[in-house]
Amino acid sequence: MKKEVKKELSIDDSFKTLDKIIEQMDDEKCTIEKGMELYEKGVKLVNDLSKRIEKIDKELKVINK
Repeated sequence: MKKEVKKELSIDDSFKTLDKIIEQMDDEKCTIEKGMELYEKGVKLVNDLSKRIEKIDKELKVINK
């Protein structure tokens, strides 16, 4: 069995994905179940983005000292 390797999205691509998730959730055809699935995916993405941006911010502070 081949193991799937997950490639990390760039920060820009992550924001684009988050925008798509929001659009899908705003669609009146979105069911509650699908909305919950999208919400969970969005929260994970936001948490990941927050950690990555915080890391970059710390690196920039070190560079600028």
